[in-house]
Amino acid sequence: YKGVTFYPNRQCSKKYQLKVKVGGTTVFLGCFATAEQAALFYARREAGRDTSDLTAPPPPPPPPISGAEAVRQAESEGLTLATSSSSNSGYRGVCNCPKRRGTKKYELHMRVGGKKLHLGVFATAEEAALFYARREAGRDTSDLTAPPPPPPPPAPSSAVGAEAIRQAGREGLTLVTSSNNSTGYKGVTFCPKQKGTKKYMLQEWVCGKQVSLGYFA
Repeated sequence: YKGVTFYPNRQCSKKYQLKVKVGGTTVFLGCFATAEQAALFYARREAGRDTSDLTAPPPPPPPPISGAEAVRQAESEGLTLATSSSSNSGYRGVCNCPKRRGTKKYELHMRVGGKKLHLGVFATAEEAALFYARREAGRDTSDLTAPPPPPPPPAPSSAVGAEAIRQAGREGLTLVTSSNNSTGYKGVTFCPKQKGTKKYMLQEWVCGKQVSLGYFA
């Protein structure tokens, strides 16, 4: 498994060590009882999942959201719920089925390539319309309570920064932005008093601890 090393002489039951390379720096992520447990930690970390409990099942599906919450969520994401005067729900593709069993009485359909596709059932018309709007915008539809997407990346700080952005594009990567950070990027802090030309520090939380991953130009 990637990044996992077996240490048979280690004096404990956790003989598998996990390390990763980040920005040219080797970061120690912990010791594990099995290689598979270490690999699971690595996979969850790469996917941005919770790594605190490797025995925990996947998180449950999010609860349904009310109509008003769906409208506010759409507004926060810059989306418009498509209305329709020909639909009994008032929203495009959403049909109110009052005789349907259960609490989810709104069906969502849309036409793709001349075929009518069933996209699911929802507790409110607005929730179904939000799903439709997200799908049309190419957004993630797995969690309708999720926050809006991160802000767009800031303008490059230098020619070196512009090249880093182009390199990320060539590798099919997306630089993670953050509206709560003065640099505009997650985990990156500008340190003007740092000696030398590398004044941007990168930090990451690993197992509840903040780890420095290095300085960059």
